[in-house]
Amino acid sequence: MSDRELQVLRLFDSELTGPEIARELFVSYNTLRTHTKHIFTKLDVTSRRAAVLRARERGLL
Repeated sequence: MSDRELQVLRLFDSELTGPEIARELFVSYNTLRTHTKHIFTKLDVTSRRAAVLRARERGLL
C-alpha cells in the first residue's frame, strides 16, 4: 500500500466525507476516488468501514 493510500485509509477512520478528505489531502475528489478504488482492491473490501476493519486486522492502522 502506498503512503498516500495509507493516509487516505487513516482518514476513512474519521467522520470526514469524501470531499472533505480530498481537501484535507489537497487532491481532487476524482484522485481520492482512485485511491479509494485501489485501497478497496488491495484489501478486498467494498466499503470504507470494511477497509478500516481489514486494515486494523492486518496491522496497517
